[in-house]
Amino acid sequence: MPHLLHLLKAPPSGQVLEILSRQAQDPDCRLSVVLMQEAAGTTLPLQAEIYRLDDGATASPYPAISHARLLELIFAADSVVAW
Repeated sequence: MPHLLHLLKAPPSGQVLEILSRQAQDPDCRLSVVLMQEAAGTTLPLQAEIYRLDDGATASPYPAISHARLLELIFAADSVVAW
C-alpha cells in the first residue's frame, strides 16, 4: 500500500481538496497530510491522517507533530507533494 504525504503551506484550493479527497477514498493507499504555516488552522473534510506542524501557537483539531516527526514521515512516504 503506497503512502502518500501532502504538505500544505496554505489553505488548499478546490483542486487540491479534490485530489486529496480522491486519494483519501482509495482503499489501496495511505494518505497523510501535514498542515504548516498559514494552513495550520485549516479543517479538512477528509478521512486521512492529518497533522499540523507544531508552531506553539496555532489552535487546531489535529495532533501537533515536531520537525523530527515530519522528517520521519517524509522519509517513510512513497510520495511527497508540497503545495
